[in-house]
Amino acid sequence: MTKTIRLQSDSNAHDRPWRVAVEQGFFAAEGLTVEYHEDNPKGAAGRVEDFSKRWKESQLQKGALEVYPVCEWGAIERVQALGGGKIIGLDTTVRTGALMVAKDSKIQSAAELANVPIAVTWHAGTFYAAIEVLEAAGVPFADIKLVHANDRLAALLGGATQAAALMEPLVSRALAAGARNIADLRWRGGIVAGNDVDEATAEKLRRALNRAIAWLRENEDRSRQEVLRDLKPEQRQHGLMPELVGVKSYRPEEFQEKVEWMLDRGFLKQAPQYRDVVRSK
Repeated sequence: MTKTIRLQSDSNAHDRPWRVAVEQGFFAAEGLTVEYHEDNPKGAAGRVEDFSKRWKESQLQKGALEVYPVCEWGAIERVQALGGGKIIGLDTTVRTGALMVAKDSKIQSAAELANVPIAVTWHAGTFYAAIEVLEAAGVPFADIKLVHANDRLAALLGGATQAAALMEPLVSRALAAGARNIADLRWRGGIVAGNDVDEATAEKLRRALNRAIAWLRENEDRSRQEVLRDLKPEQRQHGLMPELVGVKSYRPEEFQEKVEWMLDRGFLKQAPQYRDVVRSK
């Protein structure tokens, strides 16, 4: 195992427990040295449609990262498609976002978004979560029209699309610009670790993260200020907070449910085997 674990964040709002584990010394208490990097250095320009060319994924492939959080669906897809690493658990939070429409849109409900282009980051958490919400609202999968946008907020506010699937801090910024929330989005994340991260190290990571979750629960005001730090102070009071649930083992039945869902919609070419994607021990 390498002496330093290099970690790439998925988003400040959802990955704050990772940063807290660094700041409060929870990783260090486990004998781990963790380098925490937030977002990708290219910003919105780096959120390209082909996920294999995004910063985190390319760095993991090159061996420049040991660990990164990503959405649950994406964790399965990345491990299978990129051929490296394994899922070592479900991530620390239930992630939150919103399906939003422009302030002048006549759309009032998710059911009215059939055949309406919706800005998303391709094959990221809001992409999959938007499909779940739209299908639950009665929109057939064939009538869901998601379009990739490196900058989803700009696509929504600039009129390129009538709707967008967003997470914080974009949700609050969209609300400040007059956009409306028509459906909440929720999803889990998965933790992908490179092949050099052995199980003993993975267990230390999980323990430190769960200590960070406990710390955040006991420091609610600090938690809100830190998690939503990318927002203006007056926006933080009402910003969306992820639900703190702690790292969980990824059970075979949960994995299989997601795999079948993805297969049914053409997001996987073939069904991956649990043992090939998830490190269960």
